[in-house]
Amino acid sequence: MKLRISFIAFLFAVFSVSIAYSGTTSREYPYLYKSPRAMGMGGAYVAMGGRTDALFYNPAGLGNMPVDDGWEVNIIGLSGELGKKVLDFEDDMKDAFDTGDLNGDGNDGDDQLRAVNDVLREYRGTNMHFRVSDLTSIGRNYESFAFALGVLGSARFDGMTHQGFGADGLLEVNAEALYGGTAGMSYMVSEGLFLGASVKYFHREALFHTFTARELVDRQNDLEDYITDELRESGNAIGFDAGVFYSFMRDSWFRPSFGLSVLNVGDLDFGDAGKMPMTVNLGFAVSPEIPVFHSLTVGLDYVDLLGNYDQDDDTGKRLRFGGELVLYDSMFASAALRAGLYQGYPTFGAEARLTVLTISYVTYAEEIGAYAGQNRDRRHLVMLNLGW
Repeated sequence: MKLRISFIAFLFAVFSVSIAYSGTTSREYPYLYKSPRAMGMGGAYVAMGGRTDALFYNPAGLGNMPVDDGWEVNIIGLSGELGKKVLDFEDDMKDAFDTGDLNGDGNDGDDQLRAVNDVLREYRGTNMHFRVSDLTSIGRNYESFAFALGVLGSARFDGMTHQGFGADGLLEVNAEALYGGTAGMSYMVSEGLFLGASVKYFHREALFHTFTARELVDRQNDLEDYITDELRESGNAIGFDAGVFYSFMRDSWFRPSFGLSVLNVGDLDFGDAGKMPMTVNLGFAVSPEIPVFHSLTVGLDYVDLLGNYDQDDDTGKRLRFGGELVLYDSMFASAALRAGLYQGYPTFGAEARLTVLTISYVTYAEEIGAYAGQNRDRRHLVMLNLGW
């Protein structure tokens, strides 16, 4: 029987039933949202903030939102992210699924099986990553008090073929879909010192399963039902975050700031759909005054100070460093460049805004191995934002 679905259709079947992460295909750290701005700067954001996306890094950073800008409104914050190998894998898998009766025995199923095995063998050990998300948010800073609200929906797929080909299967799938909301505030205790807190509620559905090549062939006609009825896990979670943001020596050239956040206090537990552990994160940043350009900010973060990520205990994976150079910023247009080091790998980002439309691009590499430098997964992220 001819296999009629391509690998990309398999991905859509996965997303259509809202599956989500619940295992460890790779050693990537779990997350709710990756801000394109933060990732362009190497992920260093705990001591920066200044936008509503600070809700996912340090709620106290809301106190760094520009007071004179008034409301920050993001009606649409749609982003898409692809791993470098995804498109190549999709093309090769599609060709394998289209394999005909090569040996002339009147049955193309065995030929398809061999072709699928060949593709999986070629890409074994390579992580296939795809993510889409949308963050709609609103916030404002009243100088002594700032707040933000956000609604997030996202879906992520990661797939990896094993190095060996035995009874344990070939294609390990780790994917996620979640949706929910978060609300946070920042309060100025004294000049430059802000305390922040946020609350969030999310629903998550999960798939963690190792497919065999035979399983992919045999389940081609009921793959969606198979995932939904037999493999999917789901759960809800309420979580809390807290943080401190301190901007000091404001009259100095460096204008330094310090940030400390505790995310997912007591763990964000989705039950059978997995959990995101509590992390304590530390950041330091400087915003030196520079001529010609609008602003420059450089930061350094260390996340998970207590080592609660159980994927590994590597220091390099927990380091983030980077900066942002705002070339121009006015009511009608702005432009910024970003660069940094994330888990030891270079990142680059660019952003351009014209009135209410903003386009952002980021490339970064996620370490999916046990230590920085072992097995990078280069990714490209594009975001389209409508708001002001």
